[in-house]
Amino acid sequence: MLEIAHNFLFRKAKPVNGTPLNQARHEFVIISGGCCLHCGKRLTISNSNTEHIHDRALGGHNIAHNKVIMCSACNLARNKTMQIYVGTPSYWRGFPGNWDRIKNYLLWNAVTVDKGHEYGKFFPEVHNIFESIISERNRSFTPPNIWYGRGDKTSVIRVHTKKSPGLLIRFFDKIFGYQAAEISSSQNNLVISTNGIEITQSNNVVKAERKILELDDSFFEQILSALGSIEGEIKLETFASYFQLFLIGQGLPKQSLKDFANSYGIPKRRTFVEIIEDYFSDKIDYRREGQHTVYISKKIRDVFECHPNEEE
Repeated sequence: MLEIAHNFLFRKAKPVNGTPLNQARHEFVIISGGCCLHCGKRLTISNSNTEHIHDRALGGHNIAHNKVIMCSACNLARNKTMQIYVGTPSYWRGFPGNWDRIKNYLLWNAVTVDKGHEYGKFFPEVHNIFESIISERNRSFTPPNIWYGRGDKTSVIRVHTKKSPGLLIRFFDKIFGYQAAEISSSQNNLVISTNGIEITQSNNVVKAERKILELDDSFFEQILSALGSIEGEIKLETFASYFQLFLIGQGLPKQSLKDFANSYGIPKRRTFVEIIEDYFSDKIDYRREGQHTVYISKKIRDVFECHPNEEE
């Protein structure tokens, strides 16, 4: 979802037209006693409508998987939350400066539909806006334990207790450096999916975070100097090869990016994208293209003035 949104904004694409979830599905939810996933209100034909989980204005598709039936009031509150937190379309005008807000909003949208209203608390800025809108209207608010989710799903969603991650999940966690949250030994822990694999919520949650180290200036200088000698964007894979040659040109040992970062104490399990986020957020831009390709570029800090009649 985030990759689609990122590319949609990068290309300044136009949103697709939207349609309601098919009538048969809508009626099935009503007849089966469906309730609003946010407020718990019993749904009827007259008080409910379709919500696009990944907003079309951010590249969401007009497909059943991207639709959910909820009460009209919460649907309007979600739309108002977007306007307050993200702004008004077209969102590419503020991109990439608005990307963090867009990302948080989309993740909040998805996780509340797939795992329940309470999981929105993992994105507090968005969640607080939504709940304040609801409370302003003096509405009763009791999130349900069971509800109908995405329009292409045939079963209901239930709040469930935590299970230990399977061997395959632990295997990929190890490869990609994901870390499970540290939790207390309380019962009825809730499991949701975000930033790749999993976060856990309990009465006492301590979320694991990447440790930020105090690094020698030479670490930053070498990487920024290598990237600064390149015009525009470059594939991360290509830059990794170029960086080894750059080090040799500086009279330093030939090292991969990971080995170079590790020599300053950064764990080898860190991806270079994570290193950018932790240490170069104000110096290096990155974007994804497809599942495996990352482009990086040095951020341009100069500000240019242009005549009002000139094109951007």
